[in-house]
Amino acid sequence: MPAHTSAMASDMAETWRNCFEEELICPICLHVFSDPIQLPCKHNFCRGCISEAWAKDSLLARCPECNHAYSQKPSLEKNHKLSNIVEKYNALSVEKPAAPPLQCILCRRGPPLPAVKVCLRCNAPCCQSHVQTHLQQPCSALGHLLVEAEAVRSWTCPQHDEYRLYHCEAEQTAVCQYCCFARCHPSHGHAVTDVELRRNDIRVRVARHALRRGREPTQGVTTAGPSHRESSTSHLLIYSH
Repeated sequence: MPAHTSAMASDMAETWRNCFEEELICPICLHVFSDPIQLPCKHNFCRGCISEAWAKDSLLARCPECNHAYSQKPSLEKNHKLSNIVEKYNALSVEKPAAPPLQCILCRRGPPLPAVKVCLRCNAPCCQSHVQTHLQQPCSALGHLLVEAEAVRSWTCPQHDEYRLYHCEAEQTAVCQYCCFARCHPSHGHAVTDVELRRNDIRVRVARHALRRGREPTQGVTTAGPSHRESSTSHLLIYSH
């Protein structure tokens, strides 16, 4: 295959990956779906993510996305169509030169050590010895957000090469700061919430329902509770043109 044809095929594969990726993100782990399942309310999650979210309560279960409550945990039916799409997405692997390993920015004596954590808010890779040092440094009001160095790519917007630190309430997906502006309709604001606050909100909600389990009757509980958009309005940011 001629070099220019190979390059065009590689570019096309990368374009398709970028289009697919943001539609294939699990709202719990924010990674591409792994063994995706669909709840009766039509929301999709990784099988492992929803199983872990429901592990704290043996009976009552709610959808982390829409807060719909089930009197009995529904069976986790595999979403075969979505699974096939994820499989095709993963097959569109584009070979690129390996990126150099991230190095700690706080190492001052000798060569910097490989980073094991990256603070996404400060864009600061840290070795194991300097994680606590970085956590003691000033940060924004939202605090540091450390992730494994190997997970940085999954947090990066493929279109803008920026960290996806926001959750779009309208599209129900993680977005970067440039996506926040690019996807706003000129005639109205665009509500987003901090992605870590969104994830913590899900964790707190699951724990709260587990605590209420002993106090609330579960028989006949089939109605949806308040939407996440209502429960997290204190963290909403408004973007508009």
